[in-house]
Amino acid sequence: MISDQVGLPAGTGRYRGNLHAHSTISDGRLTPAEVVADFRTHGYQFLCLSEHDVFTDLSSEFDDEDFIVLPGIEASAYLFADDSCDRHARMRCHHMHGILGTDEMVAAAPARFEHMERLEPLVYHGSWDGLSVARALRDELARRGCAVMYNHPIWSRIEPEDILGLDGIFGIEVFNFDTVNEGGDGADTVYWDLLLRRGVAVGGVASDDSHHVTAFDDVFGGWVVVCAESLTRDAVVRALMAGEYYSSSGPEIEGFGVREGVLWVDCSPCERVTMVAGGPIGGNRTVIAPYGDTLEHVEFRLSGHETYVRLECTDASGKTAWTCALR
Repeated sequence: MISDQVGLPAGTGRYRGNLHAHSTISDGRLTPAEVVADFRTHGYQFLCLSEHDVFTDLSSEFDDEDFIVLPGIEASAYLFADDSCDRHARMRCHHMHGILGTDEMVAAAPARFEHMERLEPLVYHGSWDGLSVARALRDELARRGCAVMYNHPIWSRIEPEDILGLDGIFGIEVFNFDTVNEGGDGADTVYWDLLLRRGVAVGGVASDDSHHVTAFDDVFGGWVVVCAESLTRDAVVRALMAGEYYSSSGPEIEGFGVREGVLWVDCSPCERVTMVAGGPIGGNRTVIAPYGDTLEHVEFRLSGHETYVRLECTDASGKTAWTCALR
């Protein structure tokens, strides 16, 4: 039986942020200052500028009491179909965030990234041991004192064997707004649940992967809300690693938890709420609001056979919020 617990701790601040954004330092359209200004204007409190294969630390330039920039990098590994490195021969890839970790992680790290330091992508031709490659990339980021997140697995064309067994990551993208609108391959929870079923403690992350492109909308469509003691890198990353956050493309989650064998959630008005459960077949359940009505509080009686539970709250426009899993 899953024990009584609260998913979003009370008495902390709630801070909205985007963990995946690009600027002119890599392949974004706007300068870092313009990206930061845009997110601040739209009510965000934190942002990770996650440039491709380049670590940036712009905290001293942009941090203040109302907004912080998380130092980070989007690191890469590529499998090419042949000996070329032509982009059309890219068959699979791992894109993984390294977000500078807690104060303790940074102090204990045997090495640190420098601002604007490049981390060369790992490159393979013809075949690879995808899981070993992912672990190697994870280990290098962790060695530099970073918390690690796995990005857009569906867009990356990875196979289950490339990721199942990958622990040591705090989150995996289940909603990537850029690739949702670019090609319809940015939203999927399958790999998340496959990891959870194997006992890997990992959260689901919604993000923009914003480049501020003009061909389609790729900004302000996916975010996380963390419950942190303060608006600092240490507190925000600590909350992310503890799973004390929810992800959303629209709805808000006020609270959720397990109390006396009942999973409950309080949310902004939604059309349906689904409990996703690990364990035997048929453990998932959905509550749908009667026509013309909405849901703001939903409860599910647990059977006692669940190995984990998480919630998806979907509003009338199809936008969803995802909680982290409880065990």
